Amino acid sequence: MSLITYIKRKKFWINDFLHGGKMWKHFKEIMFIINNPEEGEEIRKRKLSEILEFACANTKFYSKVKSIKLSDFPVINKQIVLDNYNDFVVPVEKIPGQVGEVHVQSTSGSTGTPFKVFQDTECRIRRIATIKAENELVGFHSYDLLMHFRALSRHYNYGKDIVWNKQYNIIYVDNANLNDERIERIIDTINSKKVKFIRGYVTAIDTVTMYAVEHKLSLDSHPLFISGGEMLTESLKNRIVNNLNCSVVSQYANEENGVFGQSEINGCPTTMNLNRANCYIEILKLDSDERAQKGELGRIVVTDLTNYAMPLIRYDLGDLAKIGDVTESGIMLSLESLAGRKTDMILKTNGMYVDFFNSISGEIADSPLFKQWQFIQNGEKEYLLNLCLQDKSLESKKEHYIKLVKDVVGEDAVVEVKFLDEIPVLNSGKRKLIINNWKKK
Repeated sequence: MSLITYIKRKKFWINDFLHGGKMWKHFKEIMFIINNPEEGEEIRKRKLSEILEFACANTKFYSKVKSIKLSDFPVINKQIVLDNYNDFVVPVEKIPGQVGEVHVQSTSGSTGTPFKVFQDTECRIRRIATIKAENELVGFHSYDLLMHFRALSRHYNYGKDIVWNKQYNIIYVDNANLNDERIERIIDTINSKKVKFIRGYVTAIDTVTMYAVEHKLSLDSHPLFISGGEMLTESLKNRIVNNLNCSVVSQYANEENGVFGQSEINGCPTTMNLNRANCYIEILKLDSDERAQKGELGRIVVTDLTNYAMPLIRYDLGDLAKIGDVTESGIMLSLESLAGRKTDMILKTNGMYVDFFNSISGEIADSPLFKQWQFIQNGEKEYLLNLCLQDKSLESKKEHYIKLVKDVVGEDAVVEVKFLDEIPVLNSGKRKLIINNWKKK
């Protein structure tokens, strides 16, 4: 740790102390809940009761719920909120502890409908404290030098694609158009500045690390990558750990609710340890609002415990997972088999849903022989597998790849395999692994 980093960190917490220590109080409570599941559950139960009562008393949408039992509340989703937007919003004068205007948190809309959520003062403080807590768990302390891959506006970056914000000690890197020349400069910056932590979408991390391995470039500071926004694959994790001698953690979060949890360092990228401090998470069945059983893939539904400006209770994220570790008293500590969005779930030829991401052979999903892969369902029994190969000679194995797909979706499937040089990314810089262009009617 440099002297400048130490001074910045101390200055931040001293300033927080002089203004009542709100951030520190939230930070300590979050860490307590994470490290003490049973004792922390009492805090969570209190927060859950408080937000349910508040929502019923102060929002038009929840005023019709004559109960403070969570299971009596309707399951909602983004579209329901958009259709009844004003009915979820709490007048500023009724928000406890609100200072000034509420914060507006926007989602990019890159994979769906653009969405804005109002967040109150305490909620914003809690969000930042949660990020600090989750970072602490992987050894990243406030104001340590961080490289952050993200979309940079012209107004922000002054025409540059690498910007060092010295106030926050963050090197911002524009994740658009990562060509060879830019990747060379990114790797040079990592090495020259001795960057120890790198945050970004999986797509950007994949592109940079792939180039480093292919061109035998080392990352001398052995940074820890914090991936988000997309599912981290085993092949990318193995490349970072085994080929580059670095580390990686996969973080699960969204713009509406903040950070839900993260994987172990270099652990299974589809298993998430929940922080539990900000949200109450349920796993519900795919086709009903009943609780899913242990080992059953279900919908992730969250109740935000902290947002009094726009309460979101039993909010269906659209993502899928299984219940992970559970305490003897029934407290869910983790999610397993995180599988992305239900809208991108693949249907087998018999009409049953299948978690393709966690079902396809490691020959495709985890092989270093593939630069990239993508699976698309285009019809009831029509599927497309896009592959970017390291070795063009592997194109001769097309029939083998078709068989691997049929093993998952059904022997009567019509499977096409295409070999591409590059799989395109969305405007946000994300690259979707699973796409369902044909939905079950």
